[in-house]
Amino acid sequence: MKRIFSKLTLIFTSALLWESARIIGGYSELLLPGVSGVARSLWMEKIELLKNTAFSLKLIGFGLAVAFVLAMILAILCMASRAFQGLITDVMAVMHPLPGIAILPVAILWFGIGVKSVIFVIVFSAVWPLLNHFYTGFRSIPKNQLEVGRNLGLSGVKLAVYVMLPASLPHILGGLRTGWARAWQASVAAELVFGAAGGHGGLGWYLYKKRFMMETPGVFAGMIVIIAIGLLVEYFVFSILENLTVKKLKQVID
Repeated sequence: MKRIFSKLTLIFTSALLWESARIIGGYSELLLPGVSGVARSLWMEKIELLKNTAFSLKLIGFGLAVAFVLAMILAILCMASRAFQGLITDVMAVMHPLPGIAILPVAILWFGIGVKSVIFVIVFSAVWPLLNHFYTGFRSIPKNQLEVGRNLGLSGVKLAVYVMLPASLPHILGGLRTGWARAWQASVAAELVFGAAGGHGGLGWYLYKKRFMMETPGVFAGMIVIIAIGLLVEYFVFSILENLTVKKLKQVID
């Protein structure tokens, strides 16, 4: 209850400062719309915003799933082969700092302007932080845990599923957090660059349209929705997952 009150206080204070800055600075609605104008845009276009949000989340969910599986496979191969480990760590050192939007021109050349390009950028953005956390988590597993698993007859995929994944769960959740954030940014940024993805669009496409039509309240409304979804995913997905898994595991160990 205390956390909810603090968040509401922050929102109210931000809205008050926003409106004060607009009035004192004498800004027009075109440059800095008022809180009421943004709220009106949110209400009037709620159906379109919901559709755009659903489209964006569908793409990101698919892209994250592909990145998760790919990162897990690469991390397992790294643990199994020293030569492969050296190759992948070198590639990861080069690719991890590269923003996903930087490879958008390549994605457009390969897949055209459409959903495939957006998904490619999402996978590229999410796979490297996920791989980094998978690899770090696997390397941090105590050797005695792996030996116990092998003594129980586990090997290969079974060893990874029943021993390695649960033991490295805190690192994997950290990777998912970072991967989700980078995928969300990449998806919106990609649609902002070339607009709709094959005739359909998410929140990036919504911002693209509103900016093109100079509907500034709509631009701010879309930005607020993007921020709100990020906060909701953080507090109602990752925090709950952490409470149900990592924190319970720590309590059991303690």
